[in-house]
Amino acid sequence: MTGEPEDPGSRPIPGVPVAGWRRRWADRTRALGGAARSRTRRFWAGAQPTLRQLWWTEEPATPVTTVDRRFPEPLVVPAQGQVYVFLVRATFTWSSETARPELFGWYVDYFQPQATQRLLRLAVRCSVEVPPHRPRELHAALAAALAEDDPPPWTYARGEVAFTCEPDVTVHLDERVRRLLQPYWEQRIALECERDLARRRTEYARERDRRDPARPGSPGGKPDGAPGRSTQGPGPARRGPPPDASVEQFTPLEPLLPPPAPRPAPGQRPRPHPPDHPSPPAP
Repeated sequence: MTGEPEDPGSRPIPGVPVAGWRRRWADRTRALGGAARSRTRRFWAGAQPTLRQLWWTEEPATPVTTVDRRFPEPLVVPAQGQVYVFLVRATFTWSSETARPELFGWYVDYFQPQATQRLLRLAVRCSVEVPPHRPRELHAALAAALAEDDPPPWTYARGEVAFTCEPDVTVHLDERVRRLLQPYWEQRIALECERDLARRRTEYARERDRRDPARPGSPGGKPDGAPGRSTQGPGPARRGPPPDASVEQFTPLEPLLPPPAPRPAPGQRPRPHPPDHPSPPAP
């Protein structure tokens, strides 16, 4: 080694140790890195409030409810006596907020048999005590059972996906019972029409009598052959002159006669008069 100081910026000389050169560059690098980290921390602390204002904040996603209605085949349930049946038609309304739209139909197909079997058990329990010609009673009993024993909406879940189901039912007659009841209802409808027609005739007659109470044959009218009477009532009395007036009062006793016809000239025959005009009196 020489006694002269080495130039820190010079390149290492072959044959000369490089330990001092590397140590100096390592110290300088550490100093520069510490200064950079310090400046970076100060810059980041000052920039954070501005960055928070510029950050894009997305609103939480609103859950979307998907709804679908299914109309399965009518449920056949036995009526009282186990001879005839009732037809229960149901509409199932399915809804979910967690199912994806593309998988919604698959989940509904998966849960539909369970909901149908659930409704069938309730319908059979109510129908065995109802006569086959009274579907309204079965509908009322089934609605009461749905409200008290198993109130909707029904809930079904598979994993994280949840569904709700609301059934709506109607009850219909067996076709064999319908054919048996058809003559009864035909006669009943005919009797109802006849009764309504008689009632309307009575109402029209009463209304006509109120409009024309003096009509012969009506309850308030005169019997046939009775002397007629003006429906307008007596006219106003004629007012005469006062007793002390000087006006001449007279009352015509007979109608005035028509003026006499002119006499024919001598030698001229009188003209014949029509039959409806009387001939003038001879002079």
